[in-house]
Amino acid sequence: MVQKFLVVVFWLATFSLNLNAQKVWGVVREEGNGEPVPFVNVVVKGTLQGTTTDADGTFSLDSPQGDTIVFSSIGFYPKEIGINRYGNQQLTVYLQQNVRTIGEVTVKPEVERAVVLFNKIQERKAENKLQIQSYKNYKTFSVTNVYVAIDTASNVTRWIDNFEEVTVEADNRQIRFSPVYLSETAEAVSEDTTLVLYQTKAGIFPRINQAIETYVLRNVVVDLNFYNEQINILDRSFLSPIGKNALSRYNLYLNDSTQIEGKKYFHFSFAPKNRFDPLFSGNFVVEDESFALTEIEVHIPGEANLNFVKGFRGKVKYKLLPEGRWFYDKQDVRINLSLNPEKDSVSVYSSRRVDDIAGGNWIVNKLTQYSVSERLDRIDAKEWSQQAEFGNGHLQEQDYYRIDMLKDQRLVQGVDAVGGLALTGFVNAGKIDIGPAFDLYSSNAIEGHRFTLPLRTSEQMSKHFSVGGFVGAGTRSKELKYGGNIIWQPGETDKFIFRINYSNDYSLISHDKFYRFIKNNPNNKGNGNFIAALTTRKKNPYLKDERSLDLRFEYNVNDDYQLEFSPYYLESKATPEVRFFSGNIEYDSYKNYGLLVNLRIVSGQHYDKFYFDRIYYLDPIPVINLSLDIGQTLLPGGSMRHSGLYAHLHGSVKGRINMGQVFMHYMLNAGFLQGKAPYDLLDQPVGSMSLGYAKYRYNLLHHASFAHNLYTNTHFHFNGGGIILNRVPLIRQLKLREIVSFKGHYGTLTDAYKGVFDLPDYYNSTDSKVPYAEIGVGVTNIFKVLRVEYVRLLGNHYLNEGFTDKDGIRIRAEMSF
Repeated sequence: MVQKFLVVVFWLATFSLNLNAQKVWGVVREEGNGEPVPFVNVVVKGTLQGTTTDADGTFSLDSPQGDTIVFSSIGFYPKEIGINRYGNQQLTVYLQQNVRTIGEVTVKPEVERAVVLFNKIQERKAENKLQIQSYKNYKTFSVTNVYVAIDTASNVTRWIDNFEEVTVEADNRQIRFSPVYLSETAEAVSEDTTLVLYQTKAGIFPRINQAIETYVLRNVVVDLNFYNEQINILDRSFLSPIGKNALSRYNLYLNDSTQIEGKKYFHFSFAPKNRFDPLFSGNFVVEDESFALTEIEVHIPGEANLNFVKGFRGKVKYKLLPEGRWFYDKQDVRINLSLNPEKDSVSVYSSRRVDDIAGGNWIVNKLTQYSVSERLDRIDAKEWSQQAEFGNGHLQEQDYYRIDMLKDQRLVQGVDAVGGLALTGFVNAGKIDIGPAFDLYSSNAIEGHRFTLPLRTSEQMSKHFSVGGFVGAGTRSKELKYGGNIIWQPGETDKFIFRINYSNDYSLISHDKFYRFIKNNPNNKGNGNFIAALTTRKKNPYLKDERSLDLRFEYNVNDDYQLEFSPYYLESKATPEVRFFSGNIEYDSYKNYGLLVNLRIVSGQHYDKFYFDRIYYLDPIPVINLSLDIGQTLLPGGSMRHSGLYAHLHGSVKGRINMGQVFMHYMLNAGFLQGKAPYDLLDQPVGSMSLGYAKYRYNLLHHASFAHNLYTNTHFHFNGGGIILNRVPLIRQLKLREIVSFKGHYGTLTDAYKGVFDLPDYYNSTDSKVPYAEIGVGVTNIFKVLRVEYVRLLGNHYLNEGFTDKDGIRIRAEMSF
């Protein structure tokens, strides 16, 4: 997954905002001593539009819908200030204390008013949530944009032709803004379907637009339903400020109440009790009678230990419909991302961080407007942005023009090419793609250093058909190895895909034929990752010389299920360390004929489509694979009629569990092989014997260890998100995150397995019923790119065996928010 996220971090800079919107900002101070006044209610007179001052007394209002702003707070006299509606304006407001002398009173303890009202919110929350959910038919129009901020004094401007034409000047003359990604979507939502009636999107990076959509937009531009207990943003779960347990984590303040058109509204502000907890700060307003939310604004504090996030703001406004029920009016999300590690945690209070923009920032905006108007059914969805129901936001044609201009820039094309390599494993060279990247270099004991040139025709040649192959050789064996493949998608969609693969190459006997169903861009050469390939201390000698041919018929039933049928033929030849004995008879080769069937259950999980491949990521929705391999082994001089059958049943599940600040990645598999099969079809857990940390393999095992027909493997990885280290002075500035991992294997050889060949001595079979396990403890997010972990063998049973290390340090490159 690190390759995918590296794209997001590779880019030069970030930003975009509405340059024409009026803005009023400033500070509220106490008259007399000039001290800032926090949590002052700042409301546009006669409307529900408003905000509150932060801990420094500062505030900011975008596009105020009136000409008078009212400032009020308990203990001060309210004050009204007139504003200019046709330009930006900075204010310094002084409030006078409202001090009264009263007679002697008896003070009795009572529950704070804010807590009493919070309990009222809880009593009506289920009812208010149901009101919103009761609208089964409605329309939405959303506008999403991502811009990049470029410092005009930087060297980047020299690499962009017609710089001023493709960028927009800001109020700060040193910064100009360039669009990176734009999208407009009109949807009709009904009880059981969501129809996209109109969509247009454009980006300057054609090959990595999906990375922007997946790693940025899906993580930060989210559905802000604060009636839920948790809000998922940036791969984290944030407790809602009106969640039932909110008072245990948040400080809640009742700022004021207002009377508008005969209705009373309560204004609250909130902040984390522990400023280092990943929680929101902000404010919300509820109506007196229903205690329903009318608006809410949240920010993510800078101390929340999030990478690259300089500021986050989410706003939700609700409207009271004629039938007396509350529903969404609009949701407005904005995030300021800084790729500079020195600038993603500036000491600015959370409500101002999102607007603190510098060169190298990205600004991501998404505005979603809602309507239940039936009038829109008679209007073309392309015209919705011009209607009164959705009149507050649409993209400018000039931005689409700038996108088209930037696509042709050499700098942009270079970034796009590198990003495409990181995402897909292929680098584009016009009508040819070079890759997968992992195949370029590997090492083993037979070939030494193996160099390969893998190629395929690209989408520029054909979007429905591709021909590819590879040639390679090792520095030690100097044998030429080669292969070819054909892919055909007969329709406009990927409902059906047909593949043919042939290869004449060396193959690891520990190669897991099911691995490709759970791992994107799998490295079949066995080195795990680039760190492992460069640091391996012993090259793997356990390879066989293999000729293979397989046909793959893929049927994507829908967004929930996918089927694959793959008949195959294998011819395996012995090598010095991989020999085939049956009693006193040695065979030089054998053949396999079989059929592999796989059912993938994804339950509607989001995926990215890269050419012919669907890529799924770790997500709270698990991905389940169920596989069945049925085949037959043919020995030299034998006949198919006298050769027995084997059947291999295998299942796996992988996913992610969010637990607030902490999250866990997991992958579990299990299987059973029965019948007459060669030993290389047994489950063989292995390591890479290197410094590279293995995600779905083992870190202490050697190249040959166990071989089982009944087995299970577990891989757990807990990320603490800084739950401990974020509270340690000085250390917390590094934004390190705790890591605990567990890997376990349990298996045995049962009588159901009838080995075609004798099991070699380098496999451990005598003590195979004792589980194998290793545990790791370490830190990740080192310089935002590295994970270092100390891994140790659990238990003493295998401590002195020759196929495992006792412990070791392992390293992996990984990045996340």
